[in-house]
Amino acid sequence: MSRTALITGATGFVGGHLAAHLVQQGWKVRALVRPTSDTAALRALGAELAAGDLEATDAIAAAAGGADTVFHLAGATTAPSEAAFRRANTDGTRNVVTGVLRAGAKPRRLVYASSYAACGPAVDGRPRRMDETPAPISAYGRSKLAGEAEARAAQGQGVEVVVLRVPAVYGPGDRASFLPLFKLVKRRLAPLPAGAARRAQLVYVADLVRAIARAADAAPGTYAVAGPRAHPFRELLDGIGAALDTTPLRIPIPPALFRAAGTLAGRWGGAGVFNREKAEEVLAEAWECDLSGSEALLSANEAMPLGPGLAETARWYRTQGWL
Repeated sequence: MSRTALITGATGFVGGHLAAHLVQQGWKVRALVRPTSDTAALRALGAELAAGDLEATDAIAAAAGGADTVFHLAGATTAPSEAAFRRANTDGTRNVVTGVLRAGAKPRRLVYASSYAACGPAVDGRPRRMDETPAPISAYGRSKLAGEAEARAAQGQGVEVVVLRVPAVYGPGDRASFLPLFKLVKRRLAPLPAGAARRAQLVYVADLVRAIARAADAAPGTYAVAGPRAHPFRELLDGIGAALDTTPLRIPIPPALFRAAGTLAGRWGGAGVFNREKAEEVLAEAWECDLSGSEALLSANEAMPLGPGLAETARWYRTQGWL
């Protein structure tokens, strides 16, 4: 029997991949979309389009009615202020929960895509556990953590809730996170903070959407979803170089200079892609979570290895003329 999913953020990078995956799995896909959004890809999939945004609780309620699962992926990763992050990621999630609870035929489950930024970086080399007190170090992380609390508020009102903490996502279709790095490495430039080796878990987009889909049937709770290894930044940059068949020049940047650059960028461009808080996130020792219990969503054996994932991403960028 076909199941119906409501996706927020379906016109975005991860949301678009999730919509395509769910259709392939036999789901009926409904997407909450702004009137100005580019919905050509969703229309091609045969998705049902529901007009609305994260401020329109009545529209969310109408769209959620009769859905088995609501996948809440919409939010802001950049914003001009902490208040703007809260409006998008905290208040927006509260509105989704309100809409879900007001729906005529209430959805069985809510899956909320959170972030590693919500729990904060690893401490003293130890991966973060899902049951320990979070310590976000950025406005974005604080807003996503507060969004988790808003999502869990639905649990006591007849809706099962799964929270997924997600690290940096790469793969075909990504513009914001990794495309700028690919462009730098293509120019044979590989800037990285000097000093201690820093590392981070990553997740390939196809792996992530499989995990998100499986969250519709996993036990309610909080999970980290990532590849099994935390990769040193040097390894990431070298992997991009290999995918582009080039050897980039490593440019060590002193942490003090990196912080100063973030401060200046924040003053000139607001809380955009790079600012002081983003600099602090990059300078953190490690972004790594304990993946115990997450095997039902993404096993280590099926996760895309970094090298092939970067190679596939580079091939896709080239076919699109982005590199």
